[in-house]
Amino acid sequence: MAIRKIPPANANDRTRKQSIIHKVVLLQHGGSHNYGPCPLSIPANRQICTGGTTMTALLGPDLGDGQMVGSKTNSTSLQPLMGLLNAHSNKKWIAGHLLNADLGGSGVRDNNLTPLTVAANNAHRVFEGHIKRMLLACNQIDRNDQDSNHWYGVRYAVQVSAPRYAAAPAPGDMHSYAPSHITLDYRFVRLPKFPPGVPAHTAPSPPQTSQPVAAGDTHFATLAAVVRPNFAPSQNINAWQVLDGGLRFGVEIHNEA
Repeated sequence: MAIRKIPPANANDRTRKQSIIHKVVLLQHGGSHNYGPCPLSIPANRQICTGGTTMTALLGPDLGDGQMVGSKTNSTSLQPLMGLLNAHSNKKWIAGHLLNADLGGSGVRDNNLTPLTVAANNAHRVFEGHIKRMLLACNQIDRNDQDSNHWYGVRYAVQVSAPRYAAAPAPGDMHSYAPSHITLDYRFVRLPKFPPGVPAHTAPSPPQTSQPVAAGDTHFATLAAVVRPNFAPSQNINAWQVLDGGLRFGVEIHNEA
């Protein structure tokens, strides 16, 4: 499992009392899944088809400022798989981010990408928008309650399904190289500002742990009131769950339609 620690956006910022600015606090990927040589590649140049498997990130409150800190996909993203998939499918496929570019995700690293139909990617955006609203609430709390000993953020995890999109996976069917679906699990968390033993006047390193927000938390009601996704029934959206009093959410995004 690859673990990438991302430093604060501006470690010298002292404009907020007891504050160090955090965006993506900790990002973990499960690596790239090796699907083996794409069977429809030119025999003399058979390339390996890969894609992401899992992603987990602790997202800090300053991602609520709306600034893009990752990267978009381009013509090289998840190649040669995407080119072959679109050339041998009746659906339009794109390289979909596991962690959105606006939240710090790469659009060129295979371990942060997976094949998604356009419809599935659009469905994914609905819930990415929800996460951004959650982070905006975390950002506003951070600004209004600077004496707090912790920040609020979002723990976000994506799991790429082991089952393939193909009805009966076979080496010659490019749908066998795309997942059936991805599963999202995300929730509000508290991130400690000052780990034990760190003086209050010293900027701490980014927290690598988080805690669920308890029902008695001062800001529980504010967080639970964040507007939730509004979506029409769809083949792409399954198993939508609202848990822990409205602070944790889960959904499956399927490669249908």
